[in-house]
Amino acid sequence: MENINQNRGGRIAKILSGLFVLINIIVGVWAHPKLPDQVPSHWNIQGQVDGYTNAFWGAYLFPLLILGVYLLFWALPKIDPKRANYQQMGRVFWIVGLTLVVFLSFMYWGTIAIALGYLETLPRWYFSGIGVLFILMGNYFGKIKYNYTFGIRTPWTLANEEVWLKTHRFAGPIWIVGGIIMCLTGFAPPSWTATLFGIVMALIAIVPMAYSYIVHRKIVG
Repeated sequence: MENINQNRGGRIAKILSGLFVLINIIVGVWAHPKLPDQVPSHWNIQGQVDGYTNAFWGAYLFPLLILGVYLLFWALPKIDPKRANYQQMGRVFWIVGLTLVVFLSFMYWGTIAIALGYLETLPRWYFSGIGVLFILMGNYFGKIKYNYTFGIRTPWTLANEEVWLKTHRFAGPIWIVGGIIMCLTGFAPPSWTATLFGIVMALIAIVPMAYSYIVHRKIVG
């Protein structure tokens, strides 16, 4: 029964990911003729636009990127030398894929809304959206099996499967804590944004990397 539920959950996540890909392509086709010559393409840490692109790439860059992520998640279980481990992940693999697709989709829709004048800048709750992404990712880290392309890939996790498993189990709660802090960033004063963002990035990136090195030294020597 558990395997059936795992497969069903994976199929649903896969279908929803494909649906988001299609929706974003439709949005791009609809928005392209309406977009100005300059479309926001980059934001600073305060959520203010500090980079632009032309109308074509403003309309289609995110849909192409999201399509690329979707196709990559189809390809990884077939090309990774540790492809057998993807079967053991069950629905987790595609739930993570869906989470990334949804996050990129909201970023894209925000970009289009700003370019068309519906918004002046990205709402601060977008930081909370990033936090939710981190929480969801952290929730599934402990279930990501050893592979070469997906997960926390440091020289030490890739060199030893036990280091991989211990690092991902350790990193899961770290990412959840980082996600909670990021969620709160969406409601904090703008002057706090850079500091909180830096703390979260150090927490979810540097701490698991250092942990993988320490565990590798203990296990392998």
